[in-house]
Formats: sequence, structure tokens, C-alpha cells
Amino acid sequence: MKLNYPQQHAFACVIFLLLSFQVGFSQNRNSQLAENYLTEKGEVTFSFQIESPEDIEQWETSLSILNFDPRTNTVYAWANTNQFRQFQSQGISFTVDENDNTASGIIMSNELPVSNRRGPYPLTFPLTAYPTYADYAQQMQEFANNHPNICELVDIGGTTEGVAGGDKRLLFIKLSDNIGTEEAEPKLMYTSSIHGDEITGYPLMLNLINYFITAYEDTGHSDHLRIKNLIDNSEVWINPMANPDGTYYNNASNTSVANARRANANGLDLNRNYPDNVAGPHANGHTSYELETQHFMTLADNNHFVISANFHGGVEVVNYPWDNTYDRHADDDWYIHISREYADNCQADGPTGYMDYLNNGITHGADWYRVYGGRQDFMNYYHQCKETTIELSNVKLIPANQLENHWNYNQEALIEYLIQGTYGFQGIVKDAITGDPIEATVTLVGHDNVNSHTVSSLPHGDYYRPVYAGTYDLLFEADCYESFTLSSQTIANYETKVLADVLLNPVAGSAPNNLAASNVAATTVDISWDAISGADYDYRYREVGSSTWTMVATSSASITLAGLNQSTQYEIQVRSSCNSNTSPYSTSILFTTTTPPPCSGTIVNTFPYFESFENTLGDWTQDNSDDFNWSFETNSTASGSTGPDGPSNGNYYLYTEANDGNDFQEAILNSPCFDLTTKENASFSFDYHMYGSQIGSLSLEVSTDDGNNWTNIQTFNGQQQGSSSAAWLTHTEDLSAYEGNYVRLRIIGQLGNVTGQRRSDIAIDNVGLTADDVSITPIADCQNITITLDGSGNASITANDIDNGGSIGDLTIDISSFDCTDIGTNNVTLTATDPSNPGNTDTCTAVVTVNQQATPTPTNCWDNYIYNNSTCLWENTGSQPAEPSTECWEMATFNNTTCSWDVTNDGDITNPVCIVQDITVELDGTGNVTITADQIDNGSSDDCAINTMSVNPNAFDTDDIGDNIVVFTVIDNSGNISTSNATVTVTENTLGTNDFSFGNLTIQPNPFNTFVKIKLPLASTDKYGIQLFDLNGRIVYDHVLNGIHSEMIVQNIDKLKQGSYFIKITNKNSGESLVKKLIKL
Repeated sequence: MKLNYPQQHAFACVIFLLLSFQVGFSQNRNSQLAENYLTEKGEVTFSFQIESPEDIEQWETSLSILNFDPRTNTVYAWANTNQFRQFQSQGISFTVDENDNTASGIIMSNELPVSNRRGPYPLTFPLTAYPTYADYAQQMQEFANNHPNICELVDIGGTTEGVAGGDKRLLFIKLSDNIGTEEAEPKLMYTSSIHGDEITGYPLMLNLINYFITAYEDTGHSDHLRIKNLIDNSEVWINPMANPDGTYYNNASNTSVANARRANANGLDLNRNYPDNVAGPHANGHTSYELETQHFMTLADNNHFVISANFHGGVEVVNYPWDNTYDRHADDDWYIHISREYADNCQADGPTGYMDYLNNGITHGADWYRVYGGRQDFMNYYHQCKETTIELSNVKLIPANQLENHWNYNQEALIEYLIQGTYGFQGIVKDAITGDPIEATVTLVGHDNVNSHTVSSLPHGDYYRPVYAGTYDLLFEADCYESFTLSSQTIANYETKVLADVLLNPVAGSAPNNLAASNVAATTVDISWDAISGADYDYRYREVGSSTWTMVATSSASITLAGLNQSTQYEIQVRSSCNSNTSPYSTSILFTTTTPPPCSGTIVNTFPYFESFENTLGDWTQDNSDDFNWSFETNSTASGSTGPDGPSNGNYYLYTEANDGNDFQEAILNSPCFDLTTKENASFSFDYHMYGSQIGSLSLEVSTDDGNNWTNIQTFNGQQQGSSSAAWLTHTEDLSAYEGNYVRLRIIGQLGNVTGQRRSDIAIDNVGLTADDVSITPIADCQNITITLDGSGNASITANDIDNGGSIGDLTIDISSFDCTDIGTNNVTLTATDPSNPGNTDTCTAVVTVNQQATPTPTNCWDNYIYNNSTCLWENTGSQPAEPSTECWEMATFNNTTCSWDVTNDGDITNPVCIVQDITVELDGTGNVTITADQIDNGSSDDCAINTMSVNPNAFDTDDIGDNIVVFTVIDNSGNISTSNATVTVTENTLGTNDFSFGNLTIQPNPFNTFVKIKLPLASTDKYGIQLFDLNGRIVYDHVLNGIHSEMIVQNIDKLKQGSYFIKITNKNSGESLVKKLIKL
């Protein structure tokens, strides 16, 4: 055993070395492959393993994740050179699969035999080869050139390579019935191959354009009606190639896709280059948007697309929002519905295993892996476009011999997906006043979130809101408009519901109410009005009589005007505004600024006036510009040998405390404002006490300009008393020189040289001012006036209105308001009163003539205005004569000249309106069937009354199986006749043994030529086996269809020989079946 141990150890080392060599060799090979692809294409697709699904998050912004397999924790990723170098620096093992980085089986359109390229186009459909860029561009141009009534080529811009790269363009074909007219219809979009090497969708989009044109223009095409309905009622935009620089990479002639790569010419992944509502404007770390991205962003800015899909390759799945968050979109159920429909259609028309990745062919984006900067989320969040990402093939660049197969797999799914964009709520949003269309936000209340709403677009104000079946409240909002909610609107899947026009009231539609002025002062006033939600305002004001307005904008419903002229009448108006919308201005209101008193503060105009400073200054104030303040005292002052022992009156006095100041400093006491404008015999008195060896001075000054200038009228210098107990002195100052003015007084106490002993306490007390009222002789001087009642039947006057200019004194009148009871002459007494003696008056009488307001101007011939003496208003008692009764062939027209109705009689010469519908009937057991006119009628009408309706022929037998033209005739009571043709399709009675349990179905046309349409009574998610047998029992058609739209189309049977066949329809879910006989023409 001891000998064996080293032998066993050596063998294990050899095995370990061999495995290490194999792993090392494999990693070296992967590294070499990566370098080769980076050299050839500037990018590489590779895979690596992570420990847990959560670890994928660290790579979602540094790499472009292509796929993630949770079973093995394998991440499939793409990187350009810089990104791959960053990945390599982590030392993680990786695998490079040649199949992910190279393509095989490629055939280009210029390699096809000449015999395969004959036709009106550069390309032959359906495509069996990839187009060269030149063939692609020419084909897009030929679509537009050859079909200008429904096709337009739209070039949204060039690519990064520019002219040097062949001037490749980003091209759309736009399809619509009135191609040159912007109509109110939904815009639907497809765009393919934003990743240049994922180009299965490139030829599919070209096939789809060709199919739409062919089916639309060929009225006999089996799909004509469906495609015509789509093109006539929508605007379809299809961009087959979104990254031509990547698709034709490293090929100067742009004739090969063999070296196609994911990135654009700058090496960037365009599907990580869009603004992202989660990761920010530049999720890929770059600070600018690629040229291709800019073009598509501009397209989205200029067009509101209702639904869209962008096509990719690498797996087979329909990816719906969101990509950048695990959160569910508000329309998650609708997205699942349309994604499931697409996958189901592909599975029905494709081989087993096609379009069944992840959740049987569909996935929520972030549940698979998260993407930041993707186009899908950009279109959904920033442009309210319902976009998905559809992966069409497990191989990114499929062999050319698989192109037609993939077209067959996806044809029905592609058409039905676009039709989903025509379902849902539709309508128009307009201005309620002008009728102009509005750009509005349309939100499903309680449903929408994260920008899932839709918008109405100009020039028509039309909106489109696909949504899952349910009942919703629709909220309409627009800047500068009142919002509106349309409640309880019910929608079904596959239903288009056109709602009535929504009329939004503009926020600035009317002027604000209750404009008012308050707190009117000499130079300011407060203005207010009723606020209007969402509105701003413009107000304008001017002096009455001026032609110039001062205009100001504000967001507030209350403002203060300042800088006004005193004693001036102003008018002001206001209007509401919101952006460019404005209402008319309101009616003016008037206000008059006041005349300010010539001095500020308290005004004293009642005399006599006294103040004893009983521990309060009363109306007097300490001056803020002096050196110190006057102090209160009841006894002697704090300083010795100075000041009085007590007050001269009451309990307190004021004094200058010498300890509070320094040499020659002053204390100033200001009086209130004394109104002497109507006074005489005015005098001012005060008591003073000036004892102390260092007493300075006591001065009295007067001002007639509110303290701007002062005049000294009395000064006492030095000591005036010999002791503190000496009596107070009183000074009385004659103010007669200042009568007729407003005056202010001030008392200034100035300290002397108080160095050392500080004996300079000056005291004052018991100040007073007396004055008598000036007597005047009042004069009342009247004038007669005439006034007119206003629109409300009222009028008012003031004393100034009847003053003739010679009146003196305070003026009053006994009547100031009038109404219609005062029409005529009225005596009004004007009284002039002596302000100083209310008993001294003079009066005069003015005659005020009140006129009734003018009769309104009639606007209609029947207007008849009568004055109502109770309401004081003119009332229109006239009315338009009643319209006379007429027969259906008569017409009544109102004649404004005669003010009566004119009746014209042309007799009933109008033919009925004939409206028919095609019907399908089945022969009964005897091989016969009859129809009635009511079955053909589809709402025929007449301006009088319909007499009879008939149809001819109305009986059918086995000779009539198939389509039959019948003539439907309508005759009115006057014998006017209209006819119209309708088609009656007669089918043979069922030859099978049993009917489906889900009800009867119809098969038409029978006889058939190129197709058969099976109509189920109800939509069903069941699948149905469809088999056709010839009379020898051989199966000539075998296919599985789904009944999701309650209609199944059996196609590609035009090559069957003429004769009789049996169709067997089997419900794959229930096993029930039926058989019917068909005839091939």
C-alpha cells in the first residue's frame, strides 16, 4: 500500500494537469476568438456564469445583456472593445460561440438569378434574399413612386457614416388613404434592426409593406377588406432598417450583410442610447446621443404614435414594458393580451417550438433582464406610445432560405398587432369657446401611472387610448383649461369606442369677479378680486381722464398699488390670463386717494389739550436722534442739589437726568401734530423747573412741515430756581402766528458742563395747548342738474354735484339715491354748515331731473321693449312668431323683413335613401330558402315616410349556391323610388352529422376561389383543426388555426382544382367536429 500511494498520487496529478490544460486551452481559444471578432467588427458576443440571478445587476449598465438563462445562471452579453476590456479586467471566465458572432447561408439580392428578379420592383416578394442597400433604398422609393395615393417615403435623416459610408438613410414608408393630408386617425409604427446584426425583421418589414399595398389595391384580394379598413382609418409607418451602418458594416459597397454587427458606426449599442426614466438621460455613460438616436427622437417629438414595435433577433419572444424596472406597467394586462395574441398567431402559423420562449412566447422585460436606455421604455415613458420589443428568431441573422418561412410565421401576427392600435377609446378635445383643437392629457383615473396616459395631438386634437376591457373614468386636462372627467365609460377588447367631443373651458375665459378697492390711502390702495384656479392676471390702472394705462402682470388675486398721487381719482380693471389666453378686462372700479395730513403721527384737533406725563408720555414721543431720553420722577431727582422736590401737577414729571448724559448733550421730546387750520387764539404753555449749578438750557421749537425744519420760539438758559423746593415756573407761548397750519412742537433739554457734580436736572410738567374754533359764514350755492338711471335702474349724486362752486362750509344733501319712482323733477336740499358751530347753517334747493334709461336697441324684428316701473328695467316682451306646421315636402323660412315665416311648397320630389347590407342564408332541408326586404334593409329612410320595401329575387334553391345579386327597392308615399344592389350568399345545408356545441358557424364564400372565411358565433381561445378532403377522401389541406377573433381564414387554396370538397372543422379542445361541403370554382 505504501508503494501504491505515490503511484496513485502521481496519476491524480496527471489527471489534474490534463484537465487544467484543457480548461486553459479552452479559455485561450475563447480569448483568441474574442480578439478576432473585436478586430473584425469591433464587438463580440459571449457568455459567462454568475453565482446567482441577483449578480446580473452589476453588468446591466456596463454590458448589453442579450439573454439570461436562470437554469444555469448563464449571462449572454455583447460588448464593444472598451466594454470587453473592462470585463476582462475582472478575470472572469467566458465563452465565445462562433454561431453568435458569424452568419451563414447569406444570399444577397444582387446574387439572385436574373430570372428571379424580374418585375416592377428591384426586389421580388416575398423576399428570399437580403437586399443590398441600393436595392433597399430603390425599393422604398418605388413603393412611393408606384403607389402615390397611399404611399409616401419619409427620410428622417442620415447615419453616422454619412456620405463616406454611402449616404445611407433612415427610411420609413408611410401608408394611409389620404397620404398627403394630416387626418384625425391613429399613427401606428414598426421599426426593425436597431441592432445591425438582428435583421430577420428587415425583409419582413419590406414584405409587409408590399402585402399592404397589394391587398389594398386588389379589391379581389382575400384580405382586401381588412387591410383597406386599416389603411383607410390609420397612418401606418414602417421602417425596415434602423441601423444600416451596423448591418452593412465593413462593406464599402453596402452589398453584403456577412459582417453585420450590433453597434452603429461609432461602436455603440443604439438600444442603450435613449433617455431613461430610471437611469437618467445617458444610461450608457456617454454624454451625447448618437445621430441615429437623435433622428428617431425627433420623429417621436413630431408624431404621436399610438402603438409601436421594434424588431430584434436572438430568441423568439414578445417583450413588453417595463425593461428598466420590475414594476408592472399600468396597462400590464393589455400588454399581456396583445403580446399573447402575437405569440399565439405565430404559434398557429409557425412550426412547433416557434415563438415559445420564456412564458410561452411572452415576457415582462425586467423579469427577463433589465435594460437601461432602451427605445421601448423611452417611447412608453416620454411619448406615451405603446411599444414592445419583438424577438423574431433564435438566430440573429437567419439563412436566406428561412426568410420566407419567417414571413409566413409572422404575417398574421404583424397585421393583427397593428390593428390593436385602432381599438380602445378615441375622440377629439376642443376649446369650448373657440372650437379649436387642444393638446390635452387623457388619463384613466385610478388606472394610469408613470406616464401611461395618452395625449391629444394637433392639428385635430385627436386622442387614442387602447386599453384592456373594463369600465373607466377619463380625465381630460390641459394647461389653461378647466379639467373634465368623463365617467363610467365601458370598453371591450377588440372594440373601438368613439367618444363625443370633449369641450374644455379655458381658465382665462372670463374676467375675475368682485374687483374691489380697500385701505385707500394717500399714495397706496389694496386691490382684490375673486381668484380663478390655474389663472394668472393682468391688471391696468390710470388716473381718470388719462389715456395711458399702467399695465402689470401678477399671479396673485390681491395686490397693493403704491406710488399713487394723493387726492386723485383712479380707475382699475383686471383680466385673467393663462399662457397666451386672456379674458376681456373687467368693468372698471373707481377709487380716490386721500389727502394726507401735513404731519404724521397722532393728530390733535380738539382743544383745550393737556398732558401731565403721569408715568406715560401720552401723545408725545422721545426723539430718536438725540443723545439721551427724558426720565419720569415722582420725588426729587437722584442727583443732589439739582431738580425739583416733586411734580407741579399730578404725581409725575419729566426731567433730564444729568447722570444719563455728558457735557452739553440733549434730550428731545416731540409733541403730537396739532391741527390749527380752523383755530384762533392758540397758545401753548408748560411748567418748568431749572435748579442746579450746572444747568444748561431749555428750548421750545415749532415746525410747520412735519419736523423737516424747526424754528426756536423760546429758550431759557442756566438756573431759573434757587432751590429744589422753589416753585415751578409757567411759560405761555402765543401761537397765533401759526394758526391755519398743522404744527409740531418739541422741547429740548440741554445739559450744561456736568463734569464732576452733574447738577443739571431740568424738569417739565403740565403741558397744554388752548385754541378757539374760527367762525365762518356758511353759504349754500345750488345748481340744477339732470341725471339718467343706469342699466340697473338706479342713479346717485353727491353734494358736490349740485354745488354751483360758491358754497362754503361742510356740505350735505338730503337725497342722494334715485330710481324709476323718481323719474321727473326732484327737489334736493343742499346744506352748508359752519364746522365750528353745527347750528350755523345755510341751505338752498336744487332741482334734480331724473331721466329714464334709454330704450334698448332691438336686435331682432320681433323685439318689443316695455318699461317696468316696478323693477325699473326695460323688458323685452316680444318673441319670434312660432314656426308653422308644415308637410314633409314644405319648408318654412323666417323672413326678417316681414317678421314672419314664409312657407314654400315644392312637393315631395326627394327620393328615399336606400341603405342595404349583404347577407348569407343557408338552404333548408328541401334545398330552398326565401328572404324578406327587412333582411336586406340596413336603415333606409325618407324625408316623409316609406311606403313599401321589396327585394327581387327573394327565393333561392341549389342552383343559386354562392353569391347572388338582388335589387332592393324603396318607395315613399309620394311615389319616389330608390334602388340598391346587395349580395345574398346562398350556402348548402350541412352534410355533417353534428353541430358544434358552441353554436352554428358560417363558411363563406361557397363556392370559393382563393380562400374560405370561417365565422364563429363567438370569439374563442380554442384551436381548430381545419382539413379539406377531395371526393377520393385525400387530405388536400391540413392546418391548425385559432378562433381568438371569432374568424378564421383558410388561405393558399387557390391552386385546388375545380370541383367539390368536404371541409372538416375540429375543436382541438373539446374534440367536437363538423363537416360541410364546399365547391371550388
